[in-house]
Amino acid sequence: MKPWLSEEMEHLFQQLHQQQLRIICVASCNQKCGSSTMSYWLAERCSVNKTKVLLIDLDLSGSGQGYEPIPWETENKNKEQNLIKKHPFLDILPQPKNQSTVLTLRHPHKLRYLLQYWQQHYHYIICDTGNINTANWRNLPAVNIANASDGILLCLSAAKTTESELLTSITKLEKSNCNIIGIIINDQFNPTLSQRMLKSLENKAWWLPAKFKEKIAAILNRSQLLQGKYQ
Repeated sequence: MKPWLSEEMEHLFQQLHQQQLRIICVASCNQKCGSSTMSYWLAERCSVNKTKVLLIDLDLSGSGQGYEPIPWETENKNKEQNLIKKHPFLDILPQPKNQSTVLTLRHPHKLRYLLQYWQQHYHYIICDTGNINTANWRNLPAVNIANASDGILLCLSAAKTTESELLTSITKLEKSNCNIIGIIINDQFNPTLSQRMLKSLENKAWWLPAKFKEKIAAILNRSQLLQGKYQ
């Protein structure tokens, strides 16, 4: 199954299309939120209609799209250099290897110039920016990239992202006048209903006979619905 053809992804794409958003930033509140995966799925969905898409890996605090960093410059002559041709309608630009390029991209006007240049060649530009709360000299501030984009999708991880991390991320984006398109919740680490019921069975149903509890546990473990595998 291609996850970028799911009903949820289709709903997201239609929202972007209706609002005529072409430069999309995808960021996360903390590590392991799946923002890089979401960036790739969104890029694939945008390319389904045979429109040219560029996915830029700017997640310098994580693995990003998984490709080795490559040397690429911000000058015109090298903008098309070293692009990974995923298929005829999707190109991927891996993370910049040179620190000089990273420092150049820290300048808002340079970043905006590059995005405007790429807009001449691609209908959609997806920026994978990683963790919005990571700030050090090696990384690109996700807020700056979001501010230069048409909108940002913020990813969080259920059972991992704290309320403080979410509120801090939203506050940073609002102070920079970023357009928050929506918040995507990653349920990968969220306990399933089956796991919650098994835990309650173990902790609170102490008065039930052991054999009866084993039968209930077997039913819960076999239920695809309670394990979230009903799709």
